Amino acid sequence: MGGDAPALPPFFRQVVALNAARHGALKLDRSRGYGFAAGVNALPLGLGEVPLAAQHYPVVLTAGPNPVPVAVLGYRNGENLFVDKDGAWLAGAYVPAYVRSFPFILIEPPSTGQNPAGEVYLGIETTTPMLGETGEALFAYGEPTELAAEAMRFAVAYRDELARATAFGQALGVAEVLQANAARLDFKDGGTARLDGFQVIDVAKIEALDDARFLDWRRQGWLAALYAIPQSAARWATIVDRAHGRRRDEP
Repeated sequence: MGGDAPALPPFFRQVVALNAARHGALKLDRSRGYGFAAGVNALPLGLGEVPLAAQHYPVVLTAGPNPVPVAVLGYRNGENLFVDKDGAWLAGAYVPAYVRSFPFILIEPPSTGQNPAGEVYLGIETTTPMLGETGEALFAYGEPTELAAEAMRFAVAYRDELARATAFGQALGVAEVLQANAARLDFKDGGTARLDGFQVIDVAKIEALDDARFLDWRRQGWLAALYAIPQSAARWATIVDRAHGRRRDEP
């Protein structure tokens, strides 16, 4: 008996494996901007990008048994304060790798007799207006162009960074250095908002870690993210500023 199809990650609605037979004539036009990302207020981060993202956004960890770091992009569901009505990302602000990878995504079928090596494929979101007759070619003479090859490399690297971020979050949970938190936003033109359902790092508990665990985390290259996440709390002021500008422009 069939069940519901698994939910696709944000931005994706209809993903197929990229291949020359079906997509040989397609081109990618990234000049269409980031309008596809305007409806999300948080996105997952690979571990290596956490310190950079933390310079621009609050970075928190999701609630639940499998916490992962995410960049907070807005205080309301369905609203990204860093993408304007024309689809432009705020100039100078870091664009998360998840956004930069779109419309590509890694497809990882389960290892089976037909796929014993766990081969992965590059998938593409077929409904995006980025794809069409103008832009950069995905194939030439039946072979992937450098654009498609780089998209595959990027997707694999991002998959690996997400795995590191997942391991990092799980380790924080096991070490009991996370605490549930909420953010209260006080707007300059009056009114407040509250954002909850996330976790933050308790710095006092980090300082109290035993040496063996701390050294292990250092060997795994986790310290930059470990300290960047608490420091990113200063970026809540950026959310307030962006929200004030958006509220001012609303009719």
